[in-house]
Amino acid sequence: MNPYKEFDSGDMYLVLKDYHEQVKHIINSKIEIEKKLYSSINKIVVTGLGGSAISGDVVYTLFYDQITVPYFVNRNYDLPNFIDDKTLVIACSYSGNTEETLSAFHNAISKNCKVITLSSGGKLKDMANELGVPHFSVPSGYQPRCAIGLMLTTLIRIFEKLELYRLSEDFYSEVLNLWSRKSNEYAHAESKPYDLATRLLGRFPVIHSTELLQSINVRFRSQLAENSKVLSYSGFIPELNHNEIIAWEKYDEKFLPAILIQIIDENDHQRNKLRFSITREILSEVKLENIVLQSTEKSYHLRIFDLIYFVDWVSFYLAVMRKIDPTPIKNINVLKETLSKN
Repeated sequence: MNPYKEFDSGDMYLVLKDYHEQVKHIINSKIEIEKKLYSSINKIVVTGLGGSAISGDVVYTLFYDQITVPYFVNRNYDLPNFIDDKTLVIACSYSGNTEETLSAFHNAISKNCKVITLSSGGKLKDMANELGVPHFSVPSGYQPRCAIGLMLTTLIRIFEKLELYRLSEDFYSEVLNLWSRKSNEYAHAESKPYDLATRLLGRFPVIHSTELLQSINVRFRSQLAENSKVLSYSGFIPELNHNEIIAWEKYDEKFLPAILIQIIDENDHQRNKLRFSITREILSEVKLENIVLQSTEKSYHLRIFDLIYFVDWVSFYLAVMRKIDPTPIKNINVLKETLSKN
C-alpha cells in the first residue's frame, strides 16, 4: 500500500520499495558475450543521457581501482574523436529512443567501434538487431531514472563477462540483500531519508563530494531535479577549494537559503577528508547549516549502493512533502515534443 498516493500518481513509492526486485531479475537473466570479440579493446565509452547514463558513472565509482583502460561516460550526440576500432562503446537508453544516444550509436558504427546496446526496446534495439550488434534487453514500464537496478546491474554483469574487473563471490547477493533490507528501513516516515528531506524543505541544497563519489553527487542532484522539482548544486573537493570556497565569504542566507551536504566515504583520500573538515569549519563562519552523508556499510560497494538508494528516497520524500507528484516530467516532455517537430 502506498501511503503517499495522494501526491504519487505513478506509485514511485512502490517502485522504490521494490528496487531489489530489479537486481534479482538481472541476476537471474542470461548474459552471454563472446569475450574474444573484445580482446583488443583498449578504451571504453558508455554513452547515454540522464537516468540511462548514471549507471555508467556508478560502474566507474564501484570499480575505479580495477579498471585499467581509459573509461569515459559520454552525454552527447557525438562521441570523442579518440574512438576507433579498439574502443568498446556501450549505448544505453532505457527507452531505446533517446535521440542523442541513437546519434552516438551511429557515430560508433561509422568508426568501426566494438558496440553493445542496452535498452528496454525502441529504435536502439531495432537498429542493433538490424546491424547484428549485441543487444541486452531489460523490462520496460519504469521511469528511466527508476530503472537503475536494471540498467546498473546489467552493465556490471556485461563488464564482468568481459573481465574488466573481478567481483567477490557474494557481490550480487550482498547487493540484493542490502536493498531488500534498506527497503524496510527507508520506506517509512521514521527513517533517515525522511529526516533529511525534512531538513531540505525550503532550502537550496549544495552537494559536495570528491570525484570518487561523483556519480552519487550527480545522482542526488538529478533526482532532486526530476523527482522533487528542486534546483541544487554540485561541487567537488579538492577543486572547489580553489574557487567556490571564496564565494561563500559573502554568503547571505536572505538571498540564498542554502544547506551544505557533504557526501563522504572512508575510501576518500586522507587529504580530501581533511579538506571536508576544514571546509565545514570555514563555511560555519557564515552560519551555513551542514550535513554529512556517509554510509556505514561494511564494504565499499555496499556503501555505494546504499547511498544511491538513500538519495533516491530523499528525493521522493521531498517531493511529497512539497505536495508535488514525483513522476511527471513536463518540461522534458515539452522539450522532446518540440525537438521532434524541428
